[in-house]
Amino acid sequence: MRESFTEITHLEPLDIFYVGERHKTFFEYPPHCHEVYELNFVENAAGATRTIGDSHETIGYLDLVLMTGSKLVHVWEQGTCPEQDIYEITIHIDPHTFRGAIIDKRAFASIRRMLERAQRGLAFPEPAIQILREDIVNLAQSNDSFASVVRLWNLLYRLSLVDDARELSSTSFTEAQELTEDIRVEKIKQYIAKNYMKDISIQDLADMICMNVDAFSRFFKNKTGRTPNRYLIDYRLGVAARMLLQTKHSVSEIGFACGFNTICHFNRLFRESKGCTPSEFRERF
Repeated sequence: MRESFTEITHLEPLDIFYVGERHKTFFEYPPHCHEVYELNFVENAAGATRTIGDSHETIGYLDLVLMTGSKLVHVWEQGTCPEQDIYEITIHIDPHTFRGAIIDKRAFASIRRMLERAQRGLAFPEPAIQILREDIVNLAQSNDSFASVVRLWNLLYRLSLVDDARELSSTSFTEAQELTEDIRVEKIKQYIAKNYMKDISIQDLADMICMNVDAFSRFFKNKTGRTPNRYLIDYRLGVAARMLLQTKHSVSEIGFACGFNTICHFNRLFRESKGCTPSEFRERF
């Protein structure tokens, strides 16, 4: 397992944010984490790999991720990228910026929801990055501190309106809070978090909130974007991924401890989700 470290960022006590702009030939920064919010833009690095928590992907020509969390380890690596002029802009934002009363106001609702999702790493689609690229570059090259803050808020707002941004790391791996406005959904999620290692049927979950299975499945997917079965599988896989990195238990022990009935089933689902077997995942990280 590779070592990661907690990064001491360039943010000063009186700074709202810090921007680093660079052209480079190689990704060499090691796996790290930090409490500050980070928006990382990468251009001309197709074939490089990006690891955020238990998500590992090969990136395209453009890549943009917003993330936060003192436990969310992340790193970009060279992979098969052959380019000699990789352009990268990293924006670190003081988390206290989002802890005042203003962020709770109605006008900031979409930004607030986006920041909650960023606990898992939030990747933006390439068409949106193409549209916002100029805003990101102008922010990096601005010399006016007040105007830069205005540009930052505007950028965050426009990012918060991107419909198809997607979370990267699993909730259970990052131990992030995934809040919804429906108390029934929260009841189901809390039950799964406490009992994922046990045999849980969809009927059991439906009975908890007095619905039949079909109605419950439609309701849950409408609220979360995932079927109850998919959510349960993803939760178990996230816990398993964390155990693979943080314990010395065998793959079979971890599979059974996370509620999978057979190791073949565990291996198949893990490969489908992570792109590698549990053993390969452990070796890679």
